[in-house]
Amino acid sequence: MRIITSAFFFLALSLPGLSQAAFSAINPKLTSLTQDQRPKKVLLLPPQMFVAEMSAGGVIQKQDDWTRQANENLLAATEAYARENRRFETLRMPELPVEEAEIVESHIGLYDRVASAIHAYGQGKDSGWEQKKSEWDYTLGDGLAFLREKTGADSALIFVGADIISTGGRKAAFTVGLLIGIAIPLGQSFITVGLADLKTGEISWLSYDQSMSMDSREAGEVESLVKDFFKTYPNPE
Repeated sequence: MRIITSAFFFLALSLPGLSQAAFSAINPKLTSLTQDQRPKKVLLLPPQMFVAEMSAGGVIQKQDDWTRQANENLLAATEAYARENRRFETLRMPELPVEEAEIVESHIGLYDRVASAIHAYGQGKDSGWEQKKSEWDYTLGDGLAFLREKTGADSALIFVGADIISTGGRKAAFTVGLLIGIAIPLGQSFITVGLADLKTGEISWLSYDQSMSMDSREAGEVESLVKDFFKTYPNPE
């Protein structure tokens, strides 16, 4: 599978005022459900993290080993969270035929676009989109319904993001820049996680975070991130 470079990365760069704090959005339907009605089996789709290094000169280069480590950290942290909190059972993706794997990949890309729209419309100040803060019509369609039949899961959890890690030289340049009044950007991470109903494709819950210090290569830091994400997951009424 190719790595999907998150639309959140470009959203955060173009709308810096919207990317400085954690953000979450909840489908009102999920909020109204009891614990027994909530998703019981959650399929973990392959996380799509783009992890790269930013050099002293600002060159960004993808690092395959870091990317694989970050993706595995997200899966392991989510599994640990599920065991500890018992809100749902997690399932890993089975091996799929090429055609089905491509369908999954395309829907992860679609989620990335839908999630960035939820973030933009949910926090944006444009009055023309004000109704999007109260309406909920975000969906991926029913294209992943075959995974429900194949795995027995009722929902899918999707991670998409980018983590740009500064080298020591880049950090040194940043410090020097502060001393002489020149703004030199450092690497940042932008990660979103969302829960989608496998039957309908409807997005049930989404959480997003941006950081200038989180390192997705470090398992402990990713575990803390996942716990922070799920703090916004609604408790049953």
